[in-house]
Amino acid sequence: MNAARSVIATALAGLAAFACASRAGAMSGVPPLPRCIVADATLSTRLDSAVNTAGDAFAFTIVDRVDANGPIPEIPPGTKGYGVVAFAAHANGAGVPGRLVVEPRFLALPDGSHFSVMADPQLAEAFAQGSSSNVPGALELVPGIGLAITGYNALHRGKEVVLEKGMPFRVVLGDDLASATCFVPSPDALNVR
Repeated sequence: MNAARSVIATALAGLAAFACASRAGAMSGVPPLPRCIVADATLSTRLDSAVNTAGDAFAFTIVDRVDANGPIPEIPPGTKGYGVVAFAAHANGAGVPGRLVVEPRFLALPDGSHFSVMADPQLAEAFAQGSSSNVPGALELVPGIGLAITGYNALHRGKEVVLEKGMPFRVVLGDDLASATCFVPSPDALNVR
């Protein structure tokens, strides 16, 4: 019985020491990073991997008003923003899909100045890919059918990707994320926005 009490007492003492050390680490003077300020936007330009190439410009529109906050100016709804297609690849044979990578760059504010923005790295809107329509690889192993499937997969084209005008996405306002002075929580975190 005394041995059990001793083990429990030792475990509780260790837990208390860990809790104190954790609290001391949290109070070490390094404040947690604030959340980056994000804004909802919609695409104002249709983008298509069959047509667009790297370097093409595109436009987007801020949906809701953003209040001024530190270095972030007040941004009215309807503010236009601009970006570039950073990467574009057309669909090809063997089921290779079309691909687009878009980079929002800046907002054109009502006073004529520009304010930098970037794609929300936690969301997948900045990278888009068409489908390949390939038949799954396991069927290629079936005698007789495999040859036909391998031929189909090798000869058909993948599908292009199209980002339609009006597609919603989010932008991170300012350059604090790039300078590591704020963070964007993961999309599955509670109260992300």
